[in-house]
Amino acid sequence: MDMGQRRLGLDRIQVAATLRRLREEAHVTRLQAADALACTLGKISNIETGVSGIKPAELEKLLDLYGTSAEERAALIETARASRSRRPRTPHGSLIPTRLRRMTDLEVQARAVMFYSPELIPGVLQTAGYARALLHGYNHRGDEEVERYLALRLQRRRILDPADGKLPLFQCVLSEAALRSNVGGPTVMHEQLMHLVRRAEASSNLAIQILPLGAGAHGLLGVTTTILKFDPPAPDVLHNDIPGRDPLSDKASEVAAAQGHFEQLQAQALGKNESLTHIMRVAAEYKELTGSA
Repeated sequence: MDMGQRRLGLDRIQVAATLRRLREEAHVTRLQAADALACTLGKISNIETGVSGIKPAELEKLLDLYGTSAEERAALIETARASRSRRPRTPHGSLIPTRLRRMTDLEVQARAVMFYSPELIPGVLQTAGYARALLHGYNHRGDEEVERYLALRLQRRRILDPADGKLPLFQCVLSEAALRSNVGGPTVMHEQLMHLVRRAEASSNLAIQILPLGAGAHGLLGVTTTILKFDPPAPDVLHNDIPGRDPLSDKASEVAAAQGHFEQLQAQALGKNESLTHIMRVAAEYKELTGSA
């Protein structure tokens, strides 16, 4: 598969995932969307899962039906156009917020997510306090912008409790450094770590493992990595948080290499029960620092 074909697959998934999210946010049923296009429910389902593409006129009708904002409308039309042209898009810095939104859309569509970070709790497991402290760490953002990003970040938690009841598998490996980062201070960190424990204990589809400090070199060292796995024919997608690069790729060799590195980390990391015990131990240390009994 050449670069244009790979990009076609990725762009189509992005269009599909975004259309589903826009429909749900507008409280429009699939039947209503099908009526708007004078098509079958099956066609809407195929469009929203990336099995089928969507024609420009059909896209315009759905965006009208969903009351889509001018900014998001323009971004989605551009992505749909790229998916038809088979030409890779240029990742300009001004589009980073749109790519972030696309990432959250892709998460919702994925049947499985593999996440590794050397420093950060994954967005889908962040508490409001932890997320807000992270966003304030970017000192160029004002309070209004922080709250806007916070609302988007907290939306990401929906992948663990999807409306359709189809639970994705979420596998998370965190470096111990992420537990000891003290983002927001001891109170925020205690709340965040206990949230991890509660979610892991309550969710059959969530597995959290801790990679101890001193684990040594590995293929994902220093890189926050997410692998999103989809049902065929949609390709799996790799997201590497590396400044200056397009973070999204569905190149099979890159995804496979990252998955191999991730599985090695799972083998090196503490087991699930041992990991939760370790998280609670660090949380207790934070609680002591707050002066709470």
